[in-house]
Amino acid sequence: MLALVMATLPALWSAQANDEFSSGDKLRTLYSNHFSFTDDGFPQVTIEIMGGQREVKLGATTGLELLPDGDGGARIRGPEDWTISLENGRAAKVREWIVVAHFPADASLDAEVELAKWRKKGHKVQSFEVGTIFAVQGEVLDTRETLVAIDPVAKGKGLAKSRVLKEQLGIDATIHTELIRRPSGTIVARSGAVEVRNASVLWFANRKPKGKIAVKDVEVGGSGSQLKTRRTDRKYFGAVYVTVGSDGKLAVVNAVAADDLLNGLVPSEMFPDAPMEALRAQAVAARTELLQKLGARHFGDPFLLCASQHCQVYSGAGHEHPRTNKAVQSTRGQVMINPKKDLVDARYSATCGGHSENNEVVWGGEADPVLRGRLDGPKNTSFKNGVTEKNLRSFLDSSKDSYCAKTKYSKGRYRWKVKVSAEALSKRIAKKHPKVGRLTSLKPLKRGISGRISKLQLIGTKGESTVEGELVIRRLLGGLRSSLFRTVVLGPANRPEHFEFHGGGFGHGVGMCQVGAIGMADQGKTLGAILGHYYKNISLRRLY
Repeated sequence: MLALVMATLPALWSAQANDEFSSGDKLRTLYSNHFSFTDDGFPQVTIEIMGGQREVKLGATTGLELLPDGDGGARIRGPEDWTISLENGRAAKVREWIVVAHFPADASLDAEVELAKWRKKGHKVQSFEVGTIFAVQGEVLDTRETLVAIDPVAKGKGLAKSRVLKEQLGIDATIHTELIRRPSGTIVARSGAVEVRNASVLWFANRKPKGKIAVKDVEVGGSGSQLKTRRTDRKYFGAVYVTVGSDGKLAVVNAVAADDLLNGLVPSEMFPDAPMEALRAQAVAARTELLQKLGARHFGDPFLLCASQHCQVYSGAGHEHPRTNKAVQSTRGQVMINPKKDLVDARYSATCGGHSENNEVVWGGEADPVLRGRLDGPKNTSFKNGVTEKNLRSFLDSSKDSYCAKTKYSKGRYRWKVKVSAEALSKRIAKKHPKVGRLTSLKPLKRGISGRISKLQLIGTKGESTVEGELVIRRLLGGLRSSLFRTVVLGPANRPEHFEFHGGGFGHGVGMCQVGAIGMADQGKTLGAILGHYYKNISLRRLY
């Protein structure tokens, strides 16, 4: 077993040592990218359960312990249920920087040159170091990078400014959130006649070491192509803390061992009755994605990761399955490493539809040599140079040799059709693009190598508008399974009655095709062969 040492970076905040929060502020470590290890040697991860809450209810049939100061401090035993509220909540003060360049952590001189270039042009500049160092028996795996950012703006205004930069300079700018002032408030927990008050955060643990904590009315859904949310009760291993989120309301966070998290995550990502080698591939991909994102997201939030598609879909405890648990356990600590000896950005989606996609087509930014779109099969070479407007129809009608076309899970994911009335679609589009009028046609302006649309023109009776972004397009058109589709107009050209979408795939299509991985495993392919097919030039390494 390889020994693992985790080096963490300084906390990412701007408050000075003499500010009002510096003395005994319990949010300080929550807003850093620090994490620890369990007694069993697993990384412990903090992942948001839900935020923006006014009241939270927790419970456990075996009883809960309340820990005002976290593990190692006082422990208050109450009955089964606790109700938590917030008094005098105050939101964080944050600002958004426009990231114009990324550099490896060891390229500090290049970053300084880039900063000087933008400073000379009259911009306010700042650099930020994000990411984590993994040291494995003397070999360093470094996910850190330096962000060069310019012209900070108020929260919520960074996206519009990044779009202006893209239009003016052709830069795929992103946003980095800087925390100026942490949120504050008094957390109040009540259980029967017991009331506990504490500044900023309260921790809860089950009385039994392996017991679960129930969180009532967890808000789920609404991410990816999902348009609706719902409430449900969920249970979680590890500890749960309730704190003040950046919005000045309650945030509920699970502090859980990485592989306990994976035990609950893998069955929500792949069917538990899938072939074992496909489940093992999913476990390694999910673990790699989990560790690669630590320290690189949610800089203005009191947790490392969220439980939505933005990070990783996580449903908590109670969703485990013996077969997926076995897949996680049999690949303990195993991750993918890229040619630069860094952790792979291990993206995956449900079904690629016969051809995976290049990362920059879906999310912009730089091309990742590991995340290259390719045909999902060993035989069909008709589309080896990609899917175009010219060959799209034949691709959607054929391409039966794809790995993701031949499993029992292919139905409704590999190929699909959706029919929408022109009236309903026009009303949906009018909410975002009122100048279009009644929709008459849709014109793809850009497609990726898989055929997924990244830029779409809306043409209507009043005018035209352009939509960019694979996910933006899918959501605008009613939550389509992917943006790999062609449009059939039904009715008169000047006044269509319906639009019919003939599509392929389910999800963004970057990285591993999960149904394709099942198809490969059905054909006897092993863990290494599956991951090697979807991620270019990678190797496997065991970290813990």
